[in-house]
Amino acid sequence: MGRLADRLDGIRVRVRAPGTDIEAELRNRTDITITFGESVYEFADERGLERSLAALARLVYAGWLRQYRAAIDESALDITPSDERDHAFLDERSKIEASGRSSDGRISLTCVGMQEISVEIVPGTVRELAEEQFAARAKEAVTILIQDYLAKVSALRKRFYG
Repeated sequence: MGRLADRLDGIRVRVRAPGTDIEAELRNRTDITITFGESVYEFADERGLERSLAALARLVYAGWLRQYRAAIDESALDITPSDERDHAFLDERSKIEASGRSSDGRISLTCVGMQEISVEIVPGTVRELAEEQFAARAKEAVTILIQDYLAKVSALRKRFYG
C-alpha cells in the first residue's frame, strides 16, 4: 500500500480554464497553484473569475480522478463496489457537502460530491487585490475545500467500514 500511497501523492494535474489563460496545477493531493497569463487578471472581473475557478476545480478533480483510477488499475487493489454497503457508501460520498473560504473571506468555494462546484468572490476583490494576493487567497480557499472534503470522506469511510 505504501507504493500506491506514494503514487497517489505524486499525482500532478495541470489544467487551463476553457477560453482563458488561467491555469491550475495540483500536486501532493492538496497543493494547488493558480496562475494567470500576461494581463489576464488586470482585465478580469469577479463573475468571470468565479466561472473560471469553478471550471478549473472541475477539471483538476477530473484529471486527478483519471490518474487515481490508473494507479488503482495498476495495483492489485480492487475498489469495485461489491455489495449494498459499498453502493450506499458511494451514494453518500456523492452527497458530501464541503466548503473552503480564504482567510480574508473574499473567496469561497462549495461543492457537493466534488462534482457540483461553485465559487463566490466578493465584489471589488479584483480591484482591491493584486494578482499574487488573489492567487494566494484562492489557494487558501481551495486547500480548505479539499481538506474539508477529504475529512468528510474519511469520517464517512469510518462510519461505513469501521
